[in-house]
Amino acid sequence: MKNIIVIGGVAAGMSCAAKLHRESKDVEITVYEMGKEISYGACGLPYYIGDVISDSDQLIIKRPEDFITERFDIKIMNQVIRVNPVAKTIVVRDLTSGTELEKSYDQLVVASGASPVQPDFMKKRIKNVFVLRDIPDGERIKKVAMDKRIRNVAIIGGGYIGLELAEAFSNLGKDVIVINRSENIMKTFDSEIRAILLDELHRNGIELHLNDEVEELIIDEQDNVQGVKTTEGLYPADLVVVAIGVRPATSFLEGTGIEMLSNGAIIVNERLESSIKDIYAIGDCATLYHRILHENTHIPLATYANKQGRILGDILAGKKVTFPGGLGASVVKIFDLTLSQVGINEKQAISHEFDYDTAFIKGYDHASYYPNNTPVHIKYIFDKETHVLLGAQMVGKQGVAHRIDALSIVIDKAMTLEELALSDFVYSPPFSGPWDPMQVAANVAKK
Repeated sequence: MKNIIVIGGVAAGMSCAAKLHRESKDVEITVYEMGKEISYGACGLPYYIGDVISDSDQLIIKRPEDFITERFDIKIMNQVIRVNPVAKTIVVRDLTSGTELEKSYDQLVVASGASPVQPDFMKKRIKNVFVLRDIPDGERIKKVAMDKRIRNVAIIGGGYIGLELAEAFSNLGKDVIVINRSENIMKTFDSEIRAILLDELHRNGIELHLNDEVEELIIDEQDNVQGVKTTEGLYPADLVVVAIGVRPATSFLEGTGIEMLSNGAIIVNERLESSIKDIYAIGDCATLYHRILHENTHIPLATYANKQGRILGDILAGKKVTFPGGLGASVVKIFDLTLSQVGINEKQAISHEFDYDTAFIKGYDHASYYPNNTPVHIKYIFDKETHVLLGAQMVGKQGVAHRIDALSIVIDKAMTLEELALSDFVYSPPFSGPWDPMQVAANVAKK
């Protein structure tokens, strides 16, 4: 019977292990997870911290006991610290007892995820300074945030997680500042979309400090954080969250010779195989083939982790399937706005030397004569000669999240603006005009 070890028991790892267990009866599966929980919705953590979700148990999808059978074992609080691909063994440290064991495998699945980047000032244990990766992180942050004595919150980093947390802490009645080392928050969006987001953040009382870099944290005699000193000033802070990005959690593979991107993401092919035989990688620790850029990229999204896990489960069960890559489709809610995107942004179009053009329009989520319609701003990036759509971004209060799904199909199928403009979309006054704003944008762009 084949022995398959999975490193990591959250989205990618558990999707793979569960699918493989269903599809194959001649494998033994062992999952090693360094945390206390498996199979949970990490994307819901900002909403838990902001008390939209009251109990962290609501984020847990499955527990270890829901999976364990005679051919399926899950070891929580167990960290893989070393891999020997020649001997086909791993070294596992039990984080409860501290003991280390060597285990052999026939095939190894690396689904170790990504870890928050931590600057040097976090090497010292300062109270009330956090990163957010898992449920225990969320529980610690929320416990402090719910203390009414905590008034000033500083978030370092203006990406998805940082701005979701800005909303969460604001909803708890905190005074929130966001410190970002560049002028561009939410940098995967273009300037037209970011300008609307900036207005929304200011409207909700979020204090932004852009082009401002943290130099040190100010602490008192008990090592409690008191403030943040930057290149531009000194800001009070009773609680600090560092959200400056993530890095693939692959340091335990040092010395194996496995091929990675410069950030540590394991390079995989369409069958999710790494450069080393019988080692596979999926999820936030692995690369994603970008179907517009035609190159391996690192896009740590739960959608890809779950899809890659399911596909790899089939591959390990002997099925002739492949993972086609992705387009970077994503969506985020910040206060009353929804921002979504798919395909490439303008910066990518320039760096990869596309011969492109753009269009930016203001439409409305439904018919103007039906009550409470709201603006939807859309930006298209398209091939100048062929009019094939290459990228789309959208922001608005309503009707944004699911429209980007339609545009994802348009881009995936290499449709032109002309084809998009005449696509068969539904019309009813509460939902759209006779010309959907996606089609309005296409008509404007192709002129």
